[in-house]
Amino acid sequence: MKRTIVATVALLMISLFAIPGSSLAQSPGPVKVGVLLPLTGVFAPNSQEALDGFRLYMDEIGGTVSGRAIQIIVEDSEGKPDVGLTKAQKLVERDQVHLLMGFVSTPVALAVQAYGRQKGIPMVVAADTGFSQLTMPGRFLNPYIFRFSHSGAMHSPAAADWGYKEAKWRKVVTLTADYAGGLEVTGSFVRVFCHLGGQVIQELNPPLGSPDFAPYLAQIDRSADAVIAFTPGADGLRFGRQYAEFGLKEKLPLLDLAGQITFEPNLPQLGNSALGIYSSIHYAPAIDTPENRKFVAAFKAKHKRTPFYGAPDGYVGARAIVEALKTVGGNVEDKEKFMAALKRVEFDSPKGHIRLDQFQNVVQSQYIRKVERVGAELVNVPIKPYPNNSQFWTWTPEEYLKYPLITELKGKHTDCAKVLGK
Repeated sequence: MKRTIVATVALLMISLFAIPGSSLAQSPGPVKVGVLLPLTGVFAPNSQEALDGFRLYMDEIGGTVSGRAIQIIVEDSEGKPDVGLTKAQKLVERDQVHLLMGFVSTPVALAVQAYGRQKGIPMVVAADTGFSQLTMPGRFLNPYIFRFSHSGAMHSPAAADWGYKEAKWRKVVTLTADYAGGLEVTGSFVRVFCHLGGQVIQELNPPLGSPDFAPYLAQIDRSADAVIAFTPGADGLRFGRQYAEFGLKEKLPLLDLAGQITFEPNLPQLGNSALGIYSSIHYAPAIDTPENRKFVAAFKAKHKRTPFYGAPDGYVGARAIVEALKTVGGNVEDKEKFMAALKRVEFDSPKGHIRLDQFQNVVQSQYIRKVERVGAELVNVPIKPYPNNSQFWTWTPEEYLKYPLITELKGKHTDCAKVLGK
């Protein structure tokens, strides 16, 4: 009889552990990461690059952390705010993701960030969304956003510093794609250049998507020391070609803000037209560190191409998520502890050393690069690093915010008093 009772109890215990859904049988499910990127449309190459970098890091760790699998669910925002918001709602409410990652288009990011704040979903910006106000004091500052890629105002101050102090430029022409992102990128150059004592003698603003830059190239004041350009996407390739065709490259040095003319896929198409072009951005495949050499080798082995800046952004975003998950033992459900851990991550990456500031925006290196021929290849060779760059440059947040908004400087680049709010 005793044996029968013992056996019965044993069977009950076994069945209790085996019952699907019982508290004793349950183990944590996967950590679900919703990736929201415009994988079709004009931003598709940038998005695919960030996604490839993100997946590369996840592959390196075997897709698990602290005993939990990491499930990646990818949605295409198409670069449209309404589509992006719908896809974000699907990821959060139907797929039950623990966090969102990605973001390229600023209008999509603005639409989704309000929803993410309402739902309390951590959002890791690890792609091209550069709208600075997402991580600055003001109405768009969002405690659920953690940016590990870059902001639009971060590339240009180093370029202004280098141009004034190293290249000894005193008079420059700015040529900027006429949209909010372009005005932010160039405006941050102009502010620092004016602050140092330089002068913009001419401001040109061709529309985004200009099929022909000839009318603007013909206007450029040849008395300048250099031309400072921001021409994103396909505009960069067209502008780079036409700048050389107009014979300007030999007369006026060209500095490419945020590396849009000289980004790696453009170099073979530009050929010798690219030689000697300077650029400023937060990454170069030629950075000679153990972390970057390992990253570039792994990326080339998997994708058969050289990475450009989007890939390390995605890679760093993935590692930041994993480091935070390690800190909380994989317990992503404890949102407050997970976000606190995410805010404190700090490590050496392919881009250089990475950490976040008090507003959860990345502090990282910027690089001045020059296109040179290395063997048979054209390469963006880093010629000067600027480590530990803040979104506020060398100012405190309070000092920075006293200046006029850089997006409001259109038409004022040639007036340093207005640029500096005097």
